[in-house]
Amino acid sequence: MKTKLYMIIIIAWSCVCFSCSDFLTEYSQDQAYVRSYTDLDELLVGDVYMKCYNVTYNYGFSITQTFYPYVHFMADETQLCVTGSASVNEAPSYLFGYYTWQQEVEKDHEGTGVWPEAQDWENLYNYINVSNLILSLIDEQEVTTAADEENVRRIKGEAHFLRGAYYFTLANLYGKPYTKSTASTDLAVPLKLSEFIVDRIFERATVEEVYTQVLNDLLEAEKLLKDIPRKSIFRANHATVCLLLSRVYLYMEEYEECVKWANACLDEQSALIDLNTFTGTDFLSKDSPELIFSMGSNHLPLNLVNASTYSTAGCFMVSKDLYSRYRAGDLRTQYFVKFNGESYSYEKTHYSYGTTIEVSDNFTFRTAEAYLNLAEAAACLGGTHETEALNAYNTLRAHRIAGYQPESGLTGRALVDSVRLERRRELCLEGHRWFDLRRYMVNEKYPDEKTLVNDYAIWEYSYSTYTYEMVLYRRYMLPPHDGAWTLPIPGDELDANYGMPDNERGPREYESLLN
Repeated sequence: MKTKLYMIIIIAWSCVCFSCSDFLTEYSQDQAYVRSYTDLDELLVGDVYMKCYNVTYNYGFSITQTFYPYVHFMADETQLCVTGSASVNEAPSYLFGYYTWQQEVEKDHEGTGVWPEAQDWENLYNYINVSNLILSLIDEQEVTTAADEENVRRIKGEAHFLRGAYYFTLANLYGKPYTKSTASTDLAVPLKLSEFIVDRIFERATVEEVYTQVLNDLLEAEKLLKDIPRKSIFRANHATVCLLLSRVYLYMEEYEECVKWANACLDEQSALIDLNTFTGTDFLSKDSPELIFSMGSNHLPLNLVNASTYSTAGCFMVSKDLYSRYRAGDLRTQYFVKFNGESYSYEKTHYSYGTTIEVSDNFTFRTAEAYLNLAEAAACLGGTHETEALNAYNTLRAHRIAGYQPESGLTGRALVDSVRLERRRELCLEGHRWFDLRRYMVNEKYPDEKTLVNDYAIWEYSYSTYTYEMVLYRRYMLPPHDGAWTLPIPGDELDANYGMPDNERGPREYESLLN
């Protein structure tokens, strides 16, 4: 079996190894090593789902094992800790280009390359290309029993879901936020839906074209996975697809569709952890009744201040701005984020040596999001839908706040703002905030703009004082509608696809805070 699977992977990798500059290399039509759908199922698990790694050190040691971790640091959920005992911490320097919204995101403050800027582009397109391969072969596999037919449907549905999810992610990293009036002209990323190579220069599809493809994939996955039993929370099921559909439609401001699919998700899985009675240590756990799906690793416990951190200055921590959004009685200040007297710590899950954190920090689907998608979409629809919005909003908050008294008088903009604030509290540090800020900025009915501010500092050890001393302290700002709300296209892609336009972010000015 290992030999057979190895040959399948060779076929797949002959089709996916690219710096998207090749996009695909030629792949052999010889399918002799694909004996049955089980081989494609193994390929799906091994080469399309994000891997979950055993995290041991910070980002400086685990760069190639992460998936777009910078989304946690580009927004307003984290900040650099500048108080306490300084220590050598490499994580901030590795993420400097993202954290301070530079054009050259791969470089530190001295212009040295420290991060592989094309890593996520290549990884996500690799996964897409293996999905293309699986979808091209799955219908050719022999089906003799009802169980065979169900497995083929499941594999095909998962492949469609993953391809749609990855294109959605790429579009929101490298394309402008979805805006109805300009989506047909705003540029996103190249679309490649065939397993075959074409020798041509690729162009960026529009935001509208990519979203159309995302919806095509997800709606096909929804039909295929309906009534198919879930294999595990690490494999996409029907509820997973419904939740992502609700998110996509929310981004598109198609609120009725968002409500429809959020409800479809909750019809299948609606449980919430009640923090009033919760006795566990990790809120994010594979055994959580509200966990629908997860893939990839969680690197935050080793990159943010937490209960086991001894020296704090020079480390990333939860932002004071985020922590200040919680009110008295909110139990999430025990299980999500916490104030430790000097710093703000990450508490959703914890790391212990030799273990693997199995719930991702940016690709986790929970029932809480379904309630929030439903609440926001219904609030934006207004009128009689506001009752449905308040019901979802109050249901979630009753499970998070001690002695909660349901809200009844919120309406219009006040209701929308309250739901969005609740979304920030609830989904913090799960990969939503950066994307939410982008879409709020261009929202047609209830726009909300914010200028982001991030401080960056460097310490060096002084042999005269025998302590670390601050030698650089700068403040960077990102105003609304700045080009840096969209990542630059990796340089290798621009070189290989002559004429492909970049996302220009411009020079980033800063204010020196060091006296």
